[in-house]
Amino acid sequence: MEFIRAQGRELFAGDEKILLRGFGLGGWLLPEGYMWQFYNGCDRPRRIEQLIESLCGQEYADSFWDRYLYTYITEDDIRWIAGEGFNCVRLPLTARHLYSDSNDKYNSLSAMIRRADDLIGWCSRYGVYVILDMHAAPGGQTGQNIDDSEDDLPRLFMDQANRIELVKLWKDIAGRYADEPAVAGYDLLNEPLPNQFSKYNDQVLPLYIELSESIRKVDARHMIILEGVHWATDFSIFAPLAKGGIQNAVLQFHKYWNVPDRESLAPYLACAERLGMPLMMGEGGENNLAWYTTVFPLYEHSRISWSFWTYKKMESDNSPVSFACPAGWDTIIAWLNKGLKPSQDTARGIFDNFLYEIAHSQKKMAVIRALKREVPLEIPCEAYDGYKISDKRRPGAQLRENDPVTLLFANGKKGIPDYRRYNGESQPAEENVVVELSEGEELSYQFTMSKCGNLSVEINFTGDGYIAICVDGCDLKGSIGGGFKSDFLSQGGHRLTLLCVTRSILADTISLSVDGSISPAQA
Repeated sequence: MEFIRAQGRELFAGDEKILLRGFGLGGWLLPEGYMWQFYNGCDRPRRIEQLIESLCGQEYADSFWDRYLYTYITEDDIRWIAGEGFNCVRLPLTARHLYSDSNDKYNSLSAMIRRADDLIGWCSRYGVYVILDMHAAPGGQTGQNIDDSEDDLPRLFMDQANRIELVKLWKDIAGRYADEPAVAGYDLLNEPLPNQFSKYNDQVLPLYIELSESIRKVDARHMIILEGVHWATDFSIFAPLAKGGIQNAVLQFHKYWNVPDRESLAPYLACAERLGMPLMMGEGGENNLAWYTTVFPLYEHSRISWSFWTYKKMESDNSPVSFACPAGWDTIIAWLNKGLKPSQDTARGIFDNFLYEIAHSQKKMAVIRALKREVPLEIPCEAYDGYKISDKRRPGAQLRENDPVTLLFANGKKGIPDYRRYNGESQPAEENVVVELSEGEELSYQFTMSKCGNLSVEINFTGDGYIAICVDGCDLKGSIGGGFKSDFLSQGGHRLTLLCVTRSILADTISLSVDGSISPAQA
């Protein structure tokens, strides 16, 4: 593998341009309560650890975490990620667990450092890059559950000792992996300082500079990754940074639950252009397939690397991998919610069941297909990749507003679409967006196929227009009325064009399948 480097607005592996595409390995070295369906009180690593110790005893807890670390992510996961065509994983780290119990700090290997070493070895074997992500810095950089905060305050910015500790820790990490090309770079701080702690914002860029200078004393080759404040959505902290101010660096933003269009990316793209730096979407997900199908191809069209969050969690259809809720889990939830404590033997049996289910996780291929736009899948008509439009845009849905394409709510309302589908549920009818096409206007959509075969195309629309479609140069076919379905012999097609031949239509969704494969809804 070649070292990744930032050069101008692009990333390079050796002499070749590269986009990083992959997954955040949330829940492994930094368990979050929601991934275990813990929502009341037990939301971060230290509280989960306390729960298991209090229910099962210290000896069992030690054994549990050892088994957990060797079960949650394995070499098989990395082999599968690489086999599906992805080339990167982002590894969240917990500073508290990078130190050994011997108090010898980083130089005495902790269990988590050993697992990070294992991961990097697997990734090197399969050609997958690793981003090391300081998700939980000493003292906490967010004052939230995600940084394992002890008292919901961002004490990294309140206590100089924590800052000194972080600088040393990153220097030690960089020294350890300086010669490892499978490490893509160092993500210095995950999502520092939500708005309620914005009074510390002016400390973030100076800390980034200090960390970068410390890292460069031992590692001149790896990328430095810089996130904005307020959940990595606010780049205003980079205003004082001059072009070339931090060498071999990447800007990272996060994107959840909002409008999936280029306009929403404009502030990040503008900042990256001003500074001459590559851009990465470091976390986004926890939504539905339609949102994934729309926004992730947009990143690639915009030359933005990306990392989906999160790779694996319990009882989920909107992550690539999921494990079943273990037998007896309601007993653990009852203890959290109502204080109904199970016996120690019962609790141990339930957590054994938990580990069993993790070891028998299931792949959710519909998520993978949505991220890759791979057949079979369903594409919302507003997720077009190209257009030819002659009429003036009419007001309706406030989405892709710099395009001339008319986007309307099916129910006639106006405003910003609500894309907050936290558990992967479908868009409700009141949020359904359709595309209006008049005679002679067309839209195009990119997609991929893993094999050649008979491609079935079904388009849902209303209106009295005659539509036609073309798949990679195949003859146009058409229909009048409320829907259209046709088959093409595709040689691994990649572009579909929808044309309104006469009058007008309101297009809704496009479903693609091959050789009678199951529909996206059944996958």
